[in-house]
Amino acid sequence: MERKADNPNAGKVAAAARPQLDLLQGDQLKKAVKMLEGELAEKVLVRQNGIPTFCDNRLSAIIKQLQKLDEHLPWETSIARLGSAGAELGEALRKLQLFLWQRSQGRFVDYEQRLLPTPQGPRSGSDIGSYETMMSQGLSDCLKWKGVNLFKTVYDFSVYTMLLWNLKPKTIVELGSGMGASAIWMADLMKMFEIEGHIYSVDIKKPDLQHGGVSFIQGDCVMISAVFEDQFLRDLPHPWLLIEDAHKNVYGVLHHFHPYMQQGDYLLVEDSDGKEEDIRKFLKQHPGSYKVDTYYTDFFGRNSSCAQDSIFVRL
Repeated sequence: MERKADNPNAGKVAAAARPQLDLLQGDQLKKAVKMLEGELAEKVLVRQNGIPTFCDNRLSAIIKQLQKLDEHLPWETSIARLGSAGAELGEALRKLQLFLWQRSQGRFVDYEQRLLPTPQGPRSGSDIGSYETMMSQGLSDCLKWKGVNLFKTVYDFSVYTMLLWNLKPKTIVELGSGMGASAIWMADLMKMFEIEGHIYSVDIKKPDLQHGGVSFIQGDCVMISAVFEDQFLRDLPHPWLLIEDAHKNVYGVLHHFHPYMQQGDYLLVEDSDGKEEDIRKFLKQHPGSYKVDTYYTDFFGRNSSCAQDSIFVRL
């Protein structure tokens, strides 16, 4: 189903893990920020027609503040000497260091590289706190599409839109229909984007809905091979977007679809907090076959999607 579990440890995990990261310091940090400043200016001027985003403006302001510090000292030293007056700039510098570290990994990253050791086992943090996550589907009501509860976060509502436009999937397989709004929403987007594709949405309780471009299927993911048989999957056109949102037999589902996935297809595991063992087990059986696409997982900050570390591209 499409229920989005809140992760109360999201911000805490990230904060606890940061001291273990190889963050840039001193002259190396200054050099990296100088390069970032140039790339930021090019991004605004060329790709955005001279119009900065809120993030562009904030980053530029932080960089200018840092550059006003003593040029002969590391920024960390200068800020420390400011005492309490430098607390806000110090926090901004730490976030900038973390941003540069994440950026240095590139767009496509191994799943294990995204995980860091914590007392709870290998986990990954999020820049979205637990309260923001709680509100992300709606505070007084649930986010809807055409009057039907959608159960998507505001972050995923945007991420899916970009992913559909960029991927232009011929086939979407959604495991976990919920009330059916998600499949209808994606079908409407595909029609608007002039993408010729079809959605197969499966749930043990099939929604009583009909919509062009969508086939609602009653099926149990515990017996996934009976729902999607071999020849049927072989005949489905690519590229695919496979969405695991049923929260049942996760490893078995991923294992079943893997032989039919082709290069460039996308696999998205929603509500992945708590599914790490299934995901790791699956990926270890298929080394080098999938990478996390951080363009989508981190678009609004690290793991701003409910699919934490689990928007994968098939290599």
